[in-house]
This record gives sequence, C-alpha cells and structure tokens, in this order.
Amino acid sequence: MKPVETAPVDPRLALAQQYLKSATSVVAEKEAARSRAARPREGAKAFSLSISPATIVHLLLAVVAFTFAALAVLWCYHLLLLNFVAGRVVALPAGVVVFATLSYLSALFLGVIESTSLGRTEVESLPGDWREWFWTLPSTLGMLAIAAFIGWFLSLGLPLNVWLLIALCALVLYPILQLSSLETGSPLAPLSLPVLQSVARHPFGWFAFYAVTFAMANVLWVVARLAWHDPPYSTVLIMGPLVTLALFFYAWLLGQLAYLISTQKESS
Repeated sequence: MKPVETAPVDPRLALAQQYLKSATSVVAEKEAARSRAARPREGAKAFSLSISPATIVHLLLAVVAFTFAALAVLWCYHLLLLNFVAGRVVALPAGVVVFATLSYLSALFLGVIESTSLGRTEVESLPGDWREWFWTLPSTLGMLAIAAFIGWFLSLGLPLNVWLLIALCALVLYPILQLSSLETGSPLAPLSLPVLQSVARHPFGWFAFYAVTFAMANVLWVVARLAWHDPPYSTVLIMGPLVTLALFFYAWLLGQLAYLISTQKESS
C-alpha cells in the first residue's frame, strides 16, 4: 500500500497566515474600542470634563479673536460719533472681522456640544474656512434670535422691561431651541419631541443647567458693571476673555444635556 503523499509545508505561508491572524485581531480590538468611545455605555457617568489640548488652543485663539472683534466694533462706533466718514470707512473691514469671528465661534460652539455629547470635549479640526463656518450661524445665532423675538413679543402684553424679558427668554428658551435644532438637523425645526420630553424625564439635569447658567450670567453682569469705564475699551479687554470662557463652558453644559437626551432615546 502506497503512503499518501502530502504537499510540502511552506514555512513562509504559515508565518504569513499567523501575521494575518494577529493583525485581524488587533484591528478588531481597535474597532471595538473606537465604538465604545464613540458611544458611551448606558449607565455611565453623565457629567465628566475632559478637555483635549487642541480645544485649549482653539479656546486661546477664540479669546484673542473675540476680544479683537469687540474692540473693532467699539472703535468703529467711536469713529462714527467723531467723524462719520472715517467711521464708515472702517465699518466694512470691522464687519468682515466680526462676521469671521462669529463664524469661527459658532463652529467651535457646535463642535464642543457634539464632542461633549459623546463623552469628550475635543475640537481637533474645523472643516472648510470661515465662509463655510458662516453657514453654522443660523443654527446658533438663529436660535438666539428666535428666543429674543419671543421675549420682545411677550413684552407687548406684559408690564415688564423689554430687555429683561428678552434676556429671560434667551436664558430659558435658547437651550431648548438649540438642542432641538441639532436633534432635528435643521434650524428650520427648532422644536424636538425628545428634547421636550427630556425636560420631564430629567428635571434635575435641566434644573442644574439653568442654575449654573443663571449664576454665570449674573457673575458676568456684575463684573461688567464693576469694570465699566467710559469709553469702555478697558471693559472690553476684561470681558472679552471672560465671555469667551463662559461661551465654551456653556457649550459643554449643552453637550451634557445632549448626552442625557441621547441616553433617553437609547433606553426608549
């Protein structure tokens, strides 16, 4: 009986298969870790602060840009009062600087909300340039404008100061409108059922958000009153960095609320 002939074993083929199997397992582990990081587990700690170095760099740039834009607006206004022709010449470049700064802050604001809702405050890069960032303004300043309009409309029938009502409506309604527009994916739909339901399902989270927001707004108001000087150039130098820091912190708070809403949608 003839022995069964077997093909010779190529040690290079066996080694290549071993490397391929090892690489496949490594890739699978990385994909699993990435999915866990992108979608926090239900029941994990909701409120956590983790800031990436890139976000700190963007924060410093935003402080410089916002303060410079505020000084440009104040200087332009001052020139218009002193010499209307000179102020009108400065108005165009000042307007470009202001709109570019607002667009940059708007893109950062939305980036912080999105990354915080996933468990980390991280703004690694911003796609496009300021002309593309400009189209994020309807999703941010547009929601603020709607809240301010509601406050103005209520002032027509209520015996309260119009600016007080606008400020109250901005503080109370803006987070609902902002998160709703992000949940629906369009600034034309500023009301979302999951966001409205989260107010009743997570009352303590919303209460903490409003408490911190009102406290932060009052602190900024008191500091502005104490630092006021006419002309307010020194006031702008003090308030510019503080307002920018408050804006980033407010975006982080909105991201935490977005996290609560996302966990609510997953559990339902």
